[in-house]
Amino acid sequence: MSLTGGVFALLLALYVWQVFVNTERGQVIDDIAFKGSYGLKGELWWLAGPILDVVSTVYIGGAIIVVGAIALLRKRWWLAIQAVTLIVGANVTTQVLKKIVLDRPDFGVVWAPGNSLPSGHTTAAASVSLALLLVVPRVWRPWAAVAGAIYTTATGVSTLVGQWHRPSDVVAAVLVCGAWALGICALSRLPDDEPVERRPMNTATIIVSVTMVLATLVCAAAAYHYLGGAFTHWENLELAAATLEREAFLGASFAVLSTSIAVCAASLIMRQAVARMR
Repeated sequence: MSLTGGVFALLLALYVWQVFVNTERGQVIDDIAFKGSYGLKGELWWLAGPILDVVSTVYIGGAIIVVGAIALLRKRWWLAIQAVTLIVGANVTTQVLKKIVLDRPDFGVVWAPGNSLPSGHTTAAASVSLALLLVVPRVWRPWAAVAGAIYTTATGVSTLVGQWHRPSDVVAAVLVCGAWALGICALSRLPDDEPVERRPMNTATIIVSVTMVLATLVCAAAAYHYLGGAFTHWENLELAAATLEREAFLGASFAVLSTSIAVCAASLIMRQAVARMR
């Protein structure tokens, strides 16, 4: 189940590329949502800038050391390998997809020519958040999932505010990390890194999981509502673009939020499930 979810997340990331990068309509709509952030940089960069400045090679290296140390302190050497593999694998995958595998056809949408999907900064934030979710003790995982969804969304939307990335870049990055996290959960069976006795999911896990699933649906509906205008007005998109930009940006932000919540919720559920299968 976990491995299937991981494959689905990766295919969904490629589907995002197919729709929003490999078609003219997708590129234009993505660009409209991107332009909706123009007026926000002056208002929000004081917040977005520091969030993005955190992410660096040193940040990723430090995160690897921290999550590995947490797992080893819990005497879970296999879990330490899994967490490090998640961070390294997700970030390498993003760079390979962006620079080697995926292309960006030229349909005349000229901002930042060349492919920029997936977002490297968002991948770094999401992969570290999900790795932390894997290594912390069971009782802390629900809150790690919530914090991870918030941090991933904050980083992803900050790249939009700073005009570093298009919305599709951010959504695809979160899905790539989700693919790795869910795939890693499947490896927990190889040996399991939890005690032998079966442990039912605690109340906090159930409440947080249900809340995150409902939040995903609400945010996805909001994303569809605001982005729907761009699709509806496709025939007169150039005339409507100016009025659609802010709405499209809001829809894109909800799309990032819903994807982040969904990935963290799925990772939480799968992590708790596989940890008690032995």
